Amino acid sequence: MKKIFITFAAAIVAAGTSFAQVNVGAGYTGTSHHPSEGDNSWYNGAYIQLGYNLPLGAGFEFSPSIQYNCAFRSEEITVGGSIASATLENKYNEHYLNVPLMFNYGYEISNNARIFVYAGPTASFGLYAGCKAKATANAGNASVATDDKSTSLYGEDSDYRRWDVKIGGGLGIDICRHYRLTVGYDYGLVDRWKADSHNLHCHGLQAGFAYLF
Repeated sequence: MKKIFITFAAAIVAAGTSFAQVNVGAGYTGTSHHPSEGDNSWYNGAYIQLGYNLPLGAGFEFSPSIQYNCAFRSEEITVGGSIASATLENKYNEHYLNVPLMFNYGYEISNNARIFVYAGPTASFGLYAGCKAKATANAGNASVATDDKSTSLYGEDSDYRRWDVKIGGGLGIDICRHYRLTVGYDYGLVDRWKADSHNLHCHGLQAGFAYLF
């Protein structure tokens, strides 16, 4: 009986993988940091991914993938007046390895087009997060600037967590069975701030293109 079960399971996997499609994609990401205190901040970025598209039948598909995501933000703070002032410029950059596990359900509106909705969890791990700071002092026509100072946001004394788990979904369309366009939103479930003083959640918007082989 055990051999029969193993043979049957292997047959199912083989049948599924025979219809599966590898896909590669890229697109835009926008990430919003939502602290419990203070203003939200917005990061613009991009992603590239390698995925696997497995039809499950009855219009359903399973689409796991692995994704590299980078995000950037700049802020500038100036104090003083027309006679003398000081400006602090901070440039943030973050890099993540994401693993989205998405299920979708679609409907073929023609022989060459399928629309679908998708949803599922995403595991996210921070590879690097840093800030590059530069200060400039102005007095009349004179200006003095400091050298750029880079700081890792994942240092030993940092309260910023590397990892996150998100739940999200969106809409998409497959064209000619090889071209996929998607737009979706992910909601961060993990409090990214270790300290008890406040909490921080990160939510994201994605819009991208993928080619299904």
